[in-house]
Amino acid sequence: MHEKLQKLSSKDHSDSDCVAVAILSHGDDGIIYGTDGTTRVEELTEYFSGENCKTLVGKPKLFFLQACRGTEFDDGVLLKSSSDQTDAAPVPQRLPVQIDFLICYSTVPGYYSWRNPKNGSWFIQAICKVFDRYGKDMDVLQMMTKVSKTVAYSFESTTTSIRMHQKKQIPCTVSMLTKDFYFKPKTTPMET
Repeated sequence: MHEKLQKLSSKDHSDSDCVAVAILSHGDDGIIYGTDGTTRVEELTEYFSGENCKTLVGKPKLFFLQACRGTEFDDGVLLKSSSDQTDAAPVPQRLPVQIDFLICYSTVPGYYSWRNPKNGSWFIQAICKVFDRYGKDMDVLQMMTKVSKTVAYSFESTTTSIRMHQKKQIPCTVSMLTKDFYFKPKTTPMET
């Protein structure tokens, strides 16, 4: 993972609008398991910080992490019946090195992340469904809210193990984005 991400971050991204990285693995709180050991999530995102990847400064860096973040199970709760601003601040001359990151975890810290052996992870299924349906119309944070709702409401574990039966999951999105981000098709000068 380090080798691939270091290679990706060293490219010239001047003509890129963003970078998106998806990692599907096993993990624990704050770490991802690789074939040759563990690594902290921050070590992977650091390749794209403003200090290390100058051509992505001011551009979104999206990370989608499908991995457990612990061993706790979410029992869920029974639900009872219930019924854009403009920032006028001047553009700063200096930007934070961690600016414009979006890190989307499949689950909250300390918890298990579910996957179906046939259909794959609940989180990745929801991302594919939501991004396919709303990708041209909604910004990425709106879509991640729909991903969270899809995982929370549409999935529940079904297993013969009483300890693992009827469990739930909720994704966790950490945003350092400074503007709305849409997956709009790029237009060339001839198309405009």
